[in-house]
Amino acid sequence: MIQAVITRVQAIARDIVLIELQAADQQPMPGASPGSHIDLHLPNGLIRQYSLTNAEGAAEQASYQIAVARDANSRGGSTWIHDKLRTGTSLDISAPRNLFELDTQVPGKFLFIGAGIGITPIYAMVKAAQQHGLDWQLVACARSASRMAFHEELYALSPQRVDFHFDMEQATALNLQALLGESAWDAVYACGPAGLLDAIEQTTRHWPAGSVRMERFKAHAQDNSTHTAFQLVLAKSQQTVEVGANESPLEALERIGIDHPYACREGLCGTCEVRVLEGQPDHKDNVLSEQERTAGQRFIPCISRCNGPQLVIEL
Repeated sequence: MIQAVITRVQAIARDIVLIELQAADQQPMPGASPGSHIDLHLPNGLIRQYSLTNAEGAAEQASYQIAVARDANSRGGSTWIHDKLRTGTSLDISAPRNLFELDTQVPGKFLFIGAGIGITPIYAMVKAAQQHGLDWQLVACARSASRMAFHEELYALSPQRVDFHFDMEQATALNLQALLGESAWDAVYACGPAGLLDAIEQTTRHWPAGSVRMERFKAHAQDNSTHTAFQLVLAKSQQTVEVGANESPLEALERIGIDHPYACREGLCGTCEVRVLEGQPDHKDNVLSEQERTAGQRFIPCISRCNGPQLVIEL
């Protein structure tokens, strides 16, 4: 855990603020690669994850920058930040984690799609793509130009590579069929509202595995009606707990007094990840890739379950 202090709060678009954090002891903080996020432990007790916009792959960096949109359906995180957070506020943050890694070694053409506040990790990625001399194109989407974070900064990177789409001004939704069908993109990175990401998944469902990578800020709706109980075996502590049909493995661990780390409880951040030793996980998270799910060696206990009577984990 890093004790940090807020050094800047700046409005950068309608209902979006840029927040800069530095270590309270003024020492350098761990570096972050494009796509990384940090956990903010807010003074109101909430833990929220935000992508870093200044993640450049250095070993250390002097500050972290995030951008936070006011969410009309906020559960207390974005509203508190917009209404209460001020320069000089102290709070705990995690070191950066990256579940949305940019692979700069892929040959060919890169397409980046950032919509709404989903532009935050994409902004860091396109800066890295420009720095590494990649062949890239960005489509940045928002309801209107006034709601587009980093509008001028993105355009200044490479005007011929950046296209903006504003729904209210263009009176039409982004045409994904045309965007993803006309060009042979070798890698696509996307972040934004669930509806957009679902549409991208559907449009690219026949593409090679791993060529489309996305990060979600909200979890898929879960159907819990078919859940059944199973045994969760903890190999290191030699304990076994029954995970009920109506509780998560994480909740079962907490019920027997195990204080396992977590942040989102929605299968989005990967904080609670554990290693699987035996059994077949039923993956319900938005963290693991298809290859990682198939391998069956990683498990996100805040939301995933077991395809079978027993799962043995390294805990």
